[in-house]
Amino acid sequence: MTSSPSAKTVVRPLNNKASQGKRQPNPRSRHFSVRGVLLWVLLLLSAGLFLALAALPVGRVASVAISVAVVVAAFVLGRFAQKFWHARTLTVLLLAFVTFRYFFWRLTGTMPPVDDLVNFIPGVTLFAAEALSFVLFLTSLFVIIDPLSREPSEPTGDPAFWPTVDVYIPSYNEDAELLETTLAAAVSIDYPKDKLRVYLLDDGGTDQKMTQANAEAAASARERRTTLTALCERLQVTYMTRARNEHAKAGNINHAFKQTDGDLVLILDADHVPTVGILQATVGFFQKDSGLFLVQTPHFFVNPDPVEYNLGTFERMPSENEMFYYSIQPGLDRWNGAFFCGSAAVLRRAALEEVGGFAGETITEDCETALELHSRGWRSVYLPRPLIAGLQPETFDSFIVQRSRWTQGMIQLFLLKNPLFKRGLTVPQRLCYLSTMLYWFFWFWRPIFLLSPLCYSLFGLEIYRINLPDFACFVIPHVFAAAFLSQFLHGRMRWPLFSELYEYLQSFHVSRAALATIIRPRNPVFKVTAKGQSVDEDGFSPLATPFIVVTFLLALGLGACAWRYAIFPEHRAAILPVAVWTLLSFTLALGGLAVVYERKRVRRQERFTVDRPAVLTFADGTAIDVTVADVSAGGVGMDVEGRWRDRLSQPENPVLTITATETESATTTGVRVHRLEMRGGTLSVGAGFAPRDRQDIVEMARFVFGNSVGWDDFLDRKRVRAPTFFGGLLFFVTQVLPRLGHVLLALPGAVFRILTLRAP
Repeated sequence: MTSSPSAKTVVRPLNNKASQGKRQPNPRSRHFSVRGVLLWVLLLLSAGLFLALAALPVGRVASVAISVAVVVAAFVLGRFAQKFWHARTLTVLLLAFVTFRYFFWRLTGTMPPVDDLVNFIPGVTLFAAEALSFVLFLTSLFVIIDPLSREPSEPTGDPAFWPTVDVYIPSYNEDAELLETTLAAAVSIDYPKDKLRVYLLDDGGTDQKMTQANAEAAASARERRTTLTALCERLQVTYMTRARNEHAKAGNINHAFKQTDGDLVLILDADHVPTVGILQATVGFFQKDSGLFLVQTPHFFVNPDPVEYNLGTFERMPSENEMFYYSIQPGLDRWNGAFFCGSAAVLRRAALEEVGGFAGETITEDCETALELHSRGWRSVYLPRPLIAGLQPETFDSFIVQRSRWTQGMIQLFLLKNPLFKRGLTVPQRLCYLSTMLYWFFWFWRPIFLLSPLCYSLFGLEIYRINLPDFACFVIPHVFAAAFLSQFLHGRMRWPLFSELYEYLQSFHVSRAALATIIRPRNPVFKVTAKGQSVDEDGFSPLATPFIVVTFLLALGLGACAWRYAIFPEHRAAILPVAVWTLLSFTLALGGLAVVYERKRVRRQERFTVDRPAVLTFADGTAIDVTVADVSAGGVGMDVEGRWRDRLSQPENPVLTITATETESATTTGVRVHRLEMRGGTLSVGAGFAPRDRQDIVEMARFVFGNSVGWDDFLDRKRVRAPTFFGGLLFFVTQVLPRLGHVLLALPGAVFRILTLRAP
């Protein structure tokens, strides 16, 4: 199946108001046909046979032989996966077969007896966690079995008939400097100016905030409105606010939606700076398919999140979000299940009007809106091209605030608008949404997987009945197949152990928000993620306590395993698997400890590496070639020939002109030299932007964020083939160990504060 437009799609101008509410029928007909019924019967019979073979009981030797044969066959088939779609599918099914065999053996051969409640209750809890993650495993395989890869679609025909576009930039507490960059870039988007309108939707300067009882906060809100109004006037942007802060981001956007009339709406977060080509790459999709409601693009980030920063992996391996944006979303797109992610997306007004605007029953208004529109037969497109540059949370506590909101919103959707029972969705769409929502229950299974071996090592409980031969026959093939499958499907997007690390780091704090949502699903309140925060000095995060405690417990568990191995030689076959499990958990816990010990981080504007030619021009017209080595919203770093040192070190420090020569659009703006440093025969120049007028401000944004080709190059440099499981484990350890020295020095003080009931 595909969500690409039919060849018979009629292209009609989107600014024709009479036709806005009409759309082509969904090509995925909901009417049953004989062929469709036969196909489903065949699929069900095949699945039944697959499960029966996986559950077939055989001896240990035969089981090992089957597992080895299946993995070898999958390895051989995987070599042809790029050329033949069926080879990819068969590879996935073969590796899944090994996991199915493990799961059936796990169910029938490892559970404690029911009459032994001390072992049975924690044993069932562990099995429930495995079962839930197994369901996620199955739905995820369905989602990514055959991902789509789309190219940009430029608008066609007479520009006079191109759709009008409203650019919404909702804001709450972001400072004017950050907003100026985003607004300037939005104004400079390459699109007919009479069809592009930019709006700053300010929820930080509402009437409610300016008249609140707290006099200081009210004065701050009035000052904010004055400052941002002046900024918008300078950039020729429409400033818009409202009377009251109701329904959070969804309410803010809906307020603007009712007062504007663009055919399409481009949503940008306040810190998501668009490239000039974002509409040139996306509007064409809407012209080709009148039943399309969404074109979503990836969220590309120019700064490391707390994990990447504290472990030093930002420029060495793919970021956490890349698996979602470059593997899962293209898979969802295959089944017309790609959904709105809150920003970097273009939506059709006519579709939104059909459901009354952006949904606001949950705090994830983006996915909820997509779910409602998909259920009404509208289609979506995912374009895997980075067309915005954004900021990630800088501190661990802001990271947790963000992830808690996502978790709460997805659990709300699961409880209030479960896709399995949502009328209008196709079966593949139900599975796509179910897979997305199930992931956000990781806070349940990840701590259980991590801590379960302590039941045996510390308390002697047998919640997972296993011996060394069974460990070799079932567990090792399952782990190997799962690692191979992950590398096969996500090899360039996700490296071993880092998914587990992210889930572990979120689990303890996110779980409280998740449980509160399960108890009262309508209670969660939207909390804005703080950006631009700093860490003034090295030290443990205020949220570090559970990670210190878990690391201590797992270290104790390892010691207990060694003690049991020495004292009880007759139990060594059972102790070894537990020891291996505990060691892996302890390794993960050390990684978590290295992350929550936050390193000093005070840079106000994130700088990212580029390799871009440019021309620097002096006031007298002299021009020299330079290479831009790094850029930020505040300035550029350049490599220049050493002979220009004297000329660049003039005491009056004049404003020079820099021109980018290889970007999506010609860009020229002012800079002022602040730093000179000789490195070998090359002069390293640090310069800050010095805009001379409104046009320079716009051009400055284009210079930094206007070249998405450079972003692709940056991503590709990190997307080397992932190491094997053992290679990934080694990489993980080499990133963690160098940082543990500082952690251990600070640990006694943190433990003392925990014991005296104070946060680290």
